[in-house]
Amino acid sequence: MLFRSPKGASAIWKYYSDKGVIKDANGKTRKITLVTRDDGYDPTRTIPMVDEFLDSEKGFAIWGLGSANVLKTYDKINQRCVPHPFAVTGHPAWGDPVNHPWTTGILFAYNTEAVLWGSFLDKHFDELKGPDGKVTVAALIMNNDFGKSYDAGFKAYLAQSPIKDRINYVSETIEPSAPTITDPMTTLASKNAQMFIAMTAGTSCTQAIQEAANNGMNEKVKYRFQPSVCGASSFVGKDKVGNAGANGWWIVQGGVKDLNSPAFDNDAYIVYARDQLKAAGLDPKASGSFGSGYFFAWTQVQALQIAAQLDGGLTRSNLIVAIRALDMTHPYLLDGIKFNMDGAKDAYLIEGGIFQTRDAATETWKDQGSVIDLSGKSKNCAWRSEEHTSGLQSHSFISYAVFCLK
Repeated sequence: MLFRSPKGASAIWKYYSDKGVIKDANGKTRKITLVTRDDGYDPTRTIPMVDEFLDSEKGFAIWGLGSANVLKTYDKINQRCVPHPFAVTGHPAWGDPVNHPWTTGILFAYNTEAVLWGSFLDKHFDELKGPDGKVTVAALIMNNDFGKSYDAGFKAYLAQSPIKDRINYVSETIEPSAPTITDPMTTLASKNAQMFIAMTAGTSCTQAIQEAANNGMNEKVKYRFQPSVCGASSFVGKDKVGNAGANGWWIVQGGVKDLNSPAFDNDAYIVYARDQLKAAGLDPKASGSFGSGYFFAWTQVQALQIAAQLDGGLTRSNLIVAIRALDMTHPYLLDGIKFNMDGAKDAYLIEGGIFQTRDAATETWKDQGSVIDLSGKSKNCAWRSEEHTSGLQSHSFISYAVFCLK
């Protein structure tokens, strides 16, 4: 999912700050102040903004969005020993406590998701194979570090699969700023694939559904997957993709609930989040990304509260210690999805997911099977990228922020 604005996070931070819940062990009650900058998902613009946060704002912690953007800046942030928690991206590189101890992720890692796509293919191979005994898998890949991590993870799985010689993997790439994806989707439609995976984000997720409806892939491709980052109604709802909706599409849901899904109308935390947004003068239905703010901000508040009670009070090092020791039930996650880290041993908070299919009639995702728990099984990742490409989308979203304490 993409974090379109800090409004959802700001609403919950104000709520908790007003309640005075961050009580320092040294006797001081802390409040959170959020300072934001809009880099337009352009990593070249992210760099001077991070410099400003480090040198001028002197923020307590820096919060960033976008795989390429974080990759461009996390070396410097770690060298300065500034907390860089809960990056709004599921890139596996954030699981690197040895080389980047001050940076953590929070989302379901893209390479773990790719492994589950591969296991799904293995399970359904006999059902999908053609007269030649092979299966064609088509992928639309965003041409940046985000899309490349998906592609690399899926290829790595295929390389060790016992049926690797019977899988024909074809792909097309799109630039993050591409206004349309008609041409690459038309090319993929001509490949007569049995499985399609959108390894992309944002507007192109919605466009992939629309294009598949227009070019025949909906009828010809049995299994069509959206990425976990595009599960929200703001990407796949009928109002976005048309009356047919995303009916029949699959997803590996990384556990985060959809703020605007009718399936959660009676969920206590979703009701609370909607009410808090309304109290702040915001329409919850205006953006599914408001829910992202509640998911991230709740976690940040918990970590700050824990860190504040450690010896020495709320310090930068105590915040990182608290984050890497988190082990709790997150109210914004589906039942059965664990939320924990284990110091330098396990650097990923979410390592579980569930397969789901989209029901356009009810505008909900329907579970297919049970939660797959991989907690503690994802290996830490010392990522080495030869080049850092452009950010996820060209839209003008606030995607870098610093929070200060007083």
